[in-house]
Amino acid sequence: MSTFTPITLIGSVSSIANGLAYGENDGTGMAAQYQTFDMTITVNPQSTGDGSTRKANEYNGIDVAVGMWISDSEGKSILRIKSISAKTASTVQLIAEDVDMLSYRLNAINSITSGGAIIVFSQNSEGEAIITDTSGFAAGGLDKVQSRFVVNEADDRVKFTHDIAPSVDKGDIVTVNGSGLLVKYGSAGGSDIKLGTVIDKIRNGKDVFVKPFNDIIRNYKDPESLTANPAQIYYTDANNSGEITTNAGGKATYMHLNTAIASSQIVGTGLPGGSDVINLNGVTVFNGANDTVADINAFRDLINTFTNQTNVSASSAATPVSIQGGDEAPNYASQDYYSVSDSYIVTGIQGQSPSVAQITIGDGVNAPVTIDFDNPDDTLNLGDTYDVISPSAILTKFQNAITSGSLDLTAELVNMDAYDGQTVKISTTGSATQVVLTNNAPAAFGLNAVGANSWTGIGMSATVGSPVLTLTRAAGGPIDITGSPISGGWINTGGAVSSNSGRVPYLLLIESEGGGGVAETGISTREQGAPNVTTADGDATGLSIANTPFGDGDVTITVNGLGVDLGNGAKDEACYFSSDNGTSAKAIADITAGDTLHWMGSIAGYELDGTDELDIKYDKSSS
Repeated sequence: MSTFTPITLIGSVSSIANGLAYGENDGTGMAAQYQTFDMTITVNPQSTGDGSTRKANEYNGIDVAVGMWISDSEGKSILRIKSISAKTASTVQLIAEDVDMLSYRLNAINSITSGGAIIVFSQNSEGEAIITDTSGFAAGGLDKVQSRFVVNEADDRVKFTHDIAPSVDKGDIVTVNGSGLLVKYGSAGGSDIKLGTVIDKIRNGKDVFVKPFNDIIRNYKDPESLTANPAQIYYTDANNSGEITTNAGGKATYMHLNTAIASSQIVGTGLPGGSDVINLNGVTVFNGANDTVADINAFRDLINTFTNQTNVSASSAATPVSIQGGDEAPNYASQDYYSVSDSYIVTGIQGQSPSVAQITIGDGVNAPVTIDFDNPDDTLNLGDTYDVISPSAILTKFQNAITSGSLDLTAELVNMDAYDGQTVKISTTGSATQVVLTNNAPAAFGLNAVGANSWTGIGMSATVGSPVLTLTRAAGGPIDITGSPISGGWINTGGAVSSNSGRVPYLLLIESEGGGGVAETGISTREQGAPNVTTADGDATGLSIANTPFGDGDVTITVNGLGVDLGNGAKDEACYFSSDNGTSAKAIADITAGDTLHWMGSIAGYELDGTDELDIKYDKSSS
C-alpha cells in the first residue's frame, strides 16, 4: 500500500475523558493538568486520486494510525495519537497526548470539547505538519498548527528522555555513554564522538533537547539488526552490500545512541474466526479457512510459530488484581484516634489476654494459609491503653503467610489519599487466579480483621479476569496488523490494531567532510597493576588485555619499567597471552580483548610478586 499521498481527515470528537496528568513539578505549574485524553473520534472519508492506497482513491478511519496528530479547528489543542484500541471506517477509539505539554504551554488549553470539530493529519520526515484539506480550520487555525511544529523544526532538535536528569546544561557539547545516557563530551565513559549541543531541558531536566552535529536516524529499516550497545559503532559490511555490522573493517557509519523500547499492544481476549485472515508485519499467521484456535493460549502458540518471520512474539496472561484497605475502616468511638492510619487492629487492653483476630488467605491455586494477628506493636490511649497492630505489623503477617504457603501473591504498604494514612495492598502474581481473605475469628470489640466494617477495611476477594493476548516486538519496530475483514471481524476490534508504541534505537550518522566515513586509527593505551604471586610456569598474572590491539599491532610488556619478551604463539618467552586459562599461547596478531597474561618464571629467571608493577602497552582502535 502506498503512503505517498498525504492523509487529512476532517471529523469531530464523539467523547473525551481525562487521562493522565503531567505530574511533574518543574516550575511550570502544570503538574495537575492532564496530558493525555481518552477519546472517540468520528471522521469523514478523504477522496484522493491515488489508486495505490489501502482503499483505492480514499482514506478513512481505518487508515488512522499511532503517531498521527489531531487538532481542533482553532489550532490551539494539538494532540498526538499515542494508542488506538479500535477503529472502523468512521470511528476511532484512542488515547491522545499533548506532547511536551506544548499546546497547554502556548494556549493554556489542550483538551477538545465533545462534539468539537477536529482535523487528523501526519508529519513528513522533517517534522512538518502536512495538511491537504484546510476546510476544517477556523480563521487562523492552520497558522497556529504550523507555528506549533516550527518550534521543533527551526532548530532540528532531538529529544532524549531519561528517568533521572543527566548532569548536562544548555550549551554543553554532549555525547552518550554505554548506558545510552547523555554526558558532557570528554566525561569518563562517554563516547569519543560528539553528538551535539544541548539547547533546552524540560521535566526537571529529564527530557533534554539536543541540536545534533549530524543527522540522526530514528527509524532504521531493520531494528533487529541493531545489536550494538549505546556509544558503539556500526561499519559498512564488506560481506553484505548496503548493510551494516558491528565488526570493524569497513567504514564507520553510525553510532548507536540509546536502547530500544519494545513495541507492545494488548489485543484483548477475542479469538479470530473462520472469516478472518490475520497478517503480522506482512506474514499470514492465521487464515480462518485452514486455522482454528480453541483459546487464547492456542492463539498465542500459533502466533509464536512465526516469530522468526514477523519479529513479533505473543504472550497471554490474566490481568492482575488487588485488594486493599481504605478510609471506610471503623474508628473507635467514631474518632480517628489512631491518627496515622485507618488500617489497624486493636487486640484489647494492654496487659490483658489479647483477643486474636484470625483469617485465612488464599490465591485460588495453592492451599490457603491461616494468619493469627497476635503481634501488637503499638498502643492507643482511650482512657485505658489498648494494644494495636500497626499497618507495618499487619503487613509482616501477610508477607510471612505468603512465603510459608508459597502463595502467588504480594503484599505491600500503600498510602490512602484522603488522610495520607497507610494500609495493606495484596495483589496477584504468577499463576494466582484470585485473592481470597476469610475471617475465622474477630479481634477486640468483636470486629473482624478484613471485610466490610472491619478494622483494616481490606476487601475479602478479587478474581482475575480472562487471559488477554499481548503482542511484543522487542527491537522497537512497528507491529502491523493487516488482513481481512478490516471491520466487523477480529482486526481493528478490542485492541487488535497496529502499534508503533516502541522506540527503535537512534543512530548518529558519522561522516567526514568528504562523506567517506571517519578514519579508524590507533590510540596508545596502557594498562597496569600489581600482578599475582607466581610460583610455576603458566601461572596467571592476574592481568588481561582490555581491547583488541588495533591492526594486529605489537603489544609490549614491562615489569617495573623493564621490557620482557612476549611469546608469539608459543611458551618460549617470559610471558604469553592465552584465551583458555593458560593452556595454549596465542600469536601476537591474534590477541583479542579479554585474553589473559601468563608468566614463565623458568625463562624469565624470576617469579612475580605483589610488589611488582606490570604494564601492558599497545594501540587500541579509535572506534
